[in-house]
Amino acid sequence: MSSSSSSASSSSSSSSSSSSRSAEKAAAALVATNKRKERSDAGVSERAASLIASGLLPIARHALVPDQTTEPEAPVAGESRENAARGQDRDRRGESLRMIKRRNAEQRRNDLCRYTVQGEVCKLGKRCGYSHDLEAYVRSKPNDVKGAACVFVTAANEKCPFGVRCRFASSHGKLTSARKVDFATNLLDDAMQKRLSKNEYPFKRSDAALAKAELELKCLSFAQKGKLDRKQGFLGPFEPGCVNTRERRKELDFKGKLYVAPLTTVGNLPFRRVCTDLGADITVSEMAMASNLLKGDRKEWALLRRHPSEKCYGIQVCGGYPDLMARCAELIDNEVSCDFIDVNMGCPIDGVCAKGAGSSLMRDTDRLKNVVRTMAAVSSTPVTIKLRMGYFDDPSKYVAHDIIPRAKAWGAFAATLHGRTREQRYSRLADWSYIHRCADVAAKSEFTLIGNGDVYTYEDYNAQVADNKVATCMIGRGAIIKPWLMTEIKEQRHWDISANERLDLFKDFCQYGLEHWGSDSMGVEKTRRYLLEWMSYTHRYVPIGLLEQNVVPKLHLRPMRYVGRSDLETKLASDRLEDWLELSEICGLGKPDASFKFVPKHASNSYTKESADAAASWVDVGEENG
Repeated sequence: MSSSSSSASSSSSSSSSSSSRSAEKAAAALVATNKRKERSDAGVSERAASLIASGLLPIARHALVPDQTTEPEAPVAGESRENAARGQDRDRRGESLRMIKRRNAEQRRNDLCRYTVQGEVCKLGKRCGYSHDLEAYVRSKPNDVKGAACVFVTAANEKCPFGVRCRFASSHGKLTSARKVDFATNLLDDAMQKRLSKNEYPFKRSDAALAKAELELKCLSFAQKGKLDRKQGFLGPFEPGCVNTRERRKELDFKGKLYVAPLTTVGNLPFRRVCTDLGADITVSEMAMASNLLKGDRKEWALLRRHPSEKCYGIQVCGGYPDLMARCAELIDNEVSCDFIDVNMGCPIDGVCAKGAGSSLMRDTDRLKNVVRTMAAVSSTPVTIKLRMGYFDDPSKYVAHDIIPRAKAWGAFAATLHGRTREQRYSRLADWSYIHRCADVAAKSEFTLIGNGDVYTYEDYNAQVADNKVATCMIGRGAIIKPWLMTEIKEQRHWDISANERLDLFKDFCQYGLEHWGSDSMGVEKTRRYLLEWMSYTHRYVPIGLLEQNVVPKLHLRPMRYVGRSDLETKLASDRLEDWLELSEICGLGKPDASFKFVPKHASNSYTKESADAAASWVDVGEENG
């Protein structure tokens, strides 16, 4: 008894000393940041101050393009953005859902069957929608990418899984890749997909938790419920897996860790690998809809894949009802390798909120409470929540400060608070004063709170974690625009990264993308499309060396058009699709097909209208400071 108490006391003393050291380190960083800010504010010129007041980023005069008149965006040749933004146009090609289905079916007929590639007889027979004519496929296949090695052909492995379908097939046996391919986990096999699609997966813990909480199972049809009742909740000889048992799970700690936000479309596995290379400690999947995961939807399950380099990895799920979310949590806990399950309660998208999920959960605290309680009851994996200040813009209707102190009692391990409301979406600055108010409340119950919003420099990060009540900052758009922000935070410096170093990051992304999506035509074009999605953000970055002296960049400041220190740096700042496609060729993806079209999914320019007008009308006068 005495030994256990002594070990407990030593453990508590070591943890307290560790927290005190981290507090001292954070305080020292804040002092240094404040001193730099004082020197910076004192040295900013009148021109820079005037630009900042107008919402513009002060770029040195010698780097500006003389004519600052704005040009209409034309990201897709021969196609209007309005046509490409229709509700059914999932690929943003200006096509209806019927046209997309026809085009996909035609592509499958022209593509070679995977069994034929391996020299096997197709197991699907007439049901297979792919071609089995090898000679016809070779004649119609796009030209191979020249001068680049296949990512799958290494010194240790001489066989490419895509065979003749590989767009780098001409390099097989001639060139080898220097990188080792580590394949992702959390794959959905055929047996599991069939079991989920037929509702034959047992959810014993979820059914028990719902019954105990007196909550009805509503996510099943009457026919599915009847099938459950007849078989008494156990559907066949299958037993669920045990991937995340309590004994195997490591201690989860967010304190001082660099946390990359779940980012729809852009936050894919190759991008997360780039962030991990640059110092990210915690990564999380793109938001997955709980209902689609339970149906065995392969596209949704693809979002859960995890690379071995992601040491601390979470799965973010979205759903609005306790029966649905409890089943999803049990499924993930049993079958998916992850360190925590994050519940999205902040998504502002209309379609998500209309289903009672995302930000709409904050309008019904009782339902939100039941979601967290049932998920925590059935999962041995920690459950965290991500929410906004409230649904409405009215400060009197903010609810986060009421939810956070109760979340720990409901079973949540931690909460992430985005300093905006649902109605606000991404406009205006994040309200960090409210986040710190909630951090004071969370500290009283020793509940972990993570802040989120507008962190773009290491100084921003230092300022928000200095009081040691905010455990860390979740970094979203800042990580997309400049993923080396994680390196800047760890090394406490502004990194004037070169154009070649930035291009190397794109090349790494392309290598990771080919490993993830494949080296065939479909994989190459998918890698290119996601690279362009990322470039629709990265072109906003302005190198530190081109800013006016003592100016610190901010996420909300709109950059005016400028000329870089090299042709490559100028091209990286371009918002023209032609330049992005040329960069994708340089990165080893070859020329795109003549029919290739692209429209960015997200409007990355979340600047104010006032800053747009200021950029169009700005006339540069006066002397430059320094």
